[in-house]
Amino acid sequence: MTEKNVNRTLVAVLAIAALHVLAIGVTLLALGPAGAGAIVPHLVLAVLLPLRAYKLRGGRPKARRILTVVLGIQIVAHATLPGVIAQMPGYAVPIVVLQALSLVCEVAAIVFLWAPGRSGVEIQERGPELVGTVQGHG
Repeated sequence: MTEKNVNRTLVAVLAIAALHVLAIGVTLLALGPAGAGAIVPHLVLAVLLPLRAYKLRGGRPKARRILTVVLGIQIVAHATLPGVIAQMPGYAVPIVVLQALSLVCEVAAIVFLWAPGRSGVEIQERGPELVGTVQGHG
């Protein structure tokens, strides 16, 4: 995985985390204090995703696999959209916009996670240490 793709993944994941924070706001606006339980997944993911993404810089394959699984679960969770809109019908537009943006960022993050390195500094996944080599030169 190239350093450039690690950075791109990190930006996409930070965008997803920011969208989760916005989803917390929409949920609380729509449901008031009764929506406190509904914000827990958004709160957990807003913290978990960036932490997992920062671990990519260590070059460990496990970090990439775990982040891929979490992002995959996120993508599958978009299937709940009709139920979410039914719970908060007056907020359908912001909910759809947030979920659409989130889906785009999730797919982009997965693409960046698994895109082959073409040039620049390659982060080799060999173990706990970070090993950098310039592709084609070493």
